[in-house]
Amino acid sequence: MKILLLHPKDRVEGGPWHHTRWDWIVDLGWAGHRAYSEREDRLSCKAFSIRNVPDHQLHLSHLRDSWEPGLGKLVDEEGVDWWDVFFPSSYDRIEEILLASALAGQIPADAEIVATRRHSQVRTLSKLLRRQIKTLTSEGGGFLSRYAKAAATFRPLQIVEIALDKWDSDYRLRRRIRTAPTKLTEPTILLPSSYVNVSRAQVDYARMLPRQEFLLVATRRNGGLLDLPANVELRSLTSYAPTPFLAATEVEYTRLVEQWRKFQIELRNASSVLNLANELGAFDGFPVFLQKGLRIRDAWRAVLSREPIQSVLAGDENNALTRLPTLLARAKGIHTVVCEHGALNVGFALRPAVSAICLARGEMGRDYWTEFCGVRHSRMLVGSAAPPPALRTSGHKLDWIVFFSEPYELNSGRTEDFYKELLPRLASLARKTNRAVVIKLHPFESLRERTRLVKKVLPPDLQPLVELREGPLTSDLFARAWCTLTLESSVAVESTLKGVPCFLCSWFDGAWYEYGAQFAKFSAGRALKSPDEISSIPSLLEGFEITPAQQQRLSTQIRPDQLQAALSGHFQG
Repeated sequence: MKILLLHPKDRVEGGPWHHTRWDWIVDLGWAGHRAYSEREDRLSCKAFSIRNVPDHQLHLSHLRDSWEPGLGKLVDEEGVDWWDVFFPSSYDRIEEILLASALAGQIPADAEIVATRRHSQVRTLSKLLRRQIKTLTSEGGGFLSRYAKAAATFRPLQIVEIALDKWDSDYRLRRRIRTAPTKLTEPTILLPSSYVNVSRAQVDYARMLPRQEFLLVATRRNGGLLDLPANVELRSLTSYAPTPFLAATEVEYTRLVEQWRKFQIELRNASSVLNLANELGAFDGFPVFLQKGLRIRDAWRAVLSREPIQSVLAGDENNALTRLPTLLARAKGIHTVVCEHGALNVGFALRPAVSAICLARGEMGRDYWTEFCGVRHSRMLVGSAAPPPALRTSGHKLDWIVFFSEPYELNSGRTEDFYKELLPRLASLARKTNRAVVIKLHPFESLRERTRLVKKVLPPDLQPLVELREGPLTSDLFARAWCTLTLESSVAVESTLKGVPCFLCSWFDGAWYEYGAQFAKFSAGRALKSPDEISSIPSLLEGFEITPAQQQRLSTQIRPDQLQAALSGHFQG
């Protein structure tokens, strides 16, 4: 048997492997099941993505199990477990090992395995099979090409912020130009944030309680908001960073690093997943992470000790920088609540929530957190900060088919395959119905790169029917939308709440966390099983109804007294 491991940057149709007869082609990236089915018919061999090998629930269980062995081994004087804080940064490597393990279990012992080029999955599979895997080309790209691509994708301010996050995450430089904050006097609720979307969700709740003081502490520039209500004060975490670094913290760092070295010895006898992850360098960054993390902890510790914080409303416990204040607050007996800043959050399926109360926007979020993630019902509260958005008015012509794109490449997705399946059919539908296709780009997508891709996959006569949009989400995208399409973006929920029919491109969805399935379960979009179903959209729309009851299940406004009770610790689930 001959097996080809296809690098995410490579295509079957190009390279020295093209004319070889393969029995299996295993994609180390991912594309929709339609693409693999066509590849199997064209090449008369088995073709699939490595992501489609394991069972989703089993994969989730293995991910969760890999986190548990390190708990309690690396606890600091404040009760923070640094394995818990650090481990998510290794999820990608752990997941690679789990996927490679599932694949290795299916490969016959006498199979000939060849890779198109070097890849971490190839190295992992080689370790698991205890054999060398030949690569057909040298690895392209490298340090300079990665930074050149970043320069083309991100705006200058984004690049500066990324650089600060990478090289000054502990505020070594920024703390030297900080201004010491004035101590607050009124009982205050802390809003820790690293991103503007998180801040926006937290501040929306703060607006509901105008007599309650809130302190929004941002770990980075992107976490701030310009338009804040009078009861919310914005400060930078930098202003709380000790100057100089605390000597006691440096001593504590030395102690924890020694504990880390002992734990690494234990890993050799731990589960094969953690042992292999350690051998492959998945945890090499822990000492640096710990040193910077302890310094950031000191800044959050200063916030909680200097300010009259009575509770914490977190918006993102997945982020290490904003998980820390919630952990510190819990250890001090300060009440904690976490709210959603998007439609769904799989993080609690991998690690338990720190906060005492989990605040979901609607029944869909509660169902996902309890049924998929395993959060106890007694810890759940349903309530959005605002009523469902106003339905669009009838004054606009519904002349747009709006597709909300995403940076699929960040997860090794084959965007070109997806665009080839989707855009020609959408453009043809637009021409047939006298409409236009508007592609709304995600902030991490490059307009220049996506423009090039659209020209590549669309014939010249269809290109004028397509417009690419970047920038903020504007109201006309919903007001003029005949319908919207997305893969698994939370825009499916926003579209439904505005009364706009949404279709989910589920044939391309290979995610184990099943956001798309949850959206469809609660009628936040209708799943398309194949790109061929795009031509049926006009008939599907005839029976497409969005009811107030459906919208209520997605977002139900909380009463101010309920929110106050939740934040004060008096809520009874």
